Amino acid sequence: MLGSIRGKLLEFEGLSALVECADGRGYEIEVPANLLAELKVGEPCFLYVHHVVREDAELLYGFSSKEARLLFREVLKVNGIGPRIAMALLSTFDLYSFVEVINQGRVNSLVAVPGVGKKTAERLVVEMKDRLDKLRLGAKLSANSSISAAAATAEANSSLLSSIEHGVSDKDDSEGAISKQQAAFNCDDAIAALVSLGYKENIAMSTVKTVYESGMTTEQIIVKALAQLSKHK
Repeated sequence: MLGSIRGKLLEFEGLSALVECADGRGYEIEVPANLLAELKVGEPCFLYVHHVVREDAELLYGFSSKEARLLFREVLKVNGIGPRIAMALLSTFDLYSFVEVINQGRVNSLVAVPGVGKKTAERLVVEMKDRLDKLRLGAKLSANSSISAAAATAEANSSLLSSIEHGVSDKDDSEGAISKQQAAFNCDDAIAALVSLGYKENIAMSTVKTVYESGMTTEQIIVKALAQLSKHK
């Protein structure tokens, strides 16, 4: 089982990072959205890895710290929580905020995360509070504060892309045709990432259009969109 990976970040596709190791092998690793601001394409990176082996696939989830990986693993133990919801939780909340939400029993904040219903949120609060106490994660994370966000891949339809292109054009008419197209692709990818986390397509589209500024990368759009969405918790 893989426990960590060190290599060069080749590219991002939504929240999937492609990391090439020294032996030439490239690993696709899903990361929480708060890492989008930390990892830079073309630069070395190191990730603690949670390795899932299934009959039909092997999946890798990457984290910047052992505490983040430990929290992910503990969340997975809660009945009804799979990797997708666990990643959405850790993308919506930074580690310190998640511990705070659990300790304060803020069920409504958890329900705001796509895929988390009221019963699941209540179960998260009850089960995770005991686990956090036993693991002393609250103390370990007291100094941590990351950027909240979320994302991964999914396909946006042509009408969404057209709408985004129009919005991009309105915001900056000075962009050339190529840069406008790239901006539209970046917005489209950001929408797909939000949809994959469970946000409704129309909400993802309107939020991306609201936060987009000329020259933003896909990762910057995702982070800003999630920050905007988190204001409504």
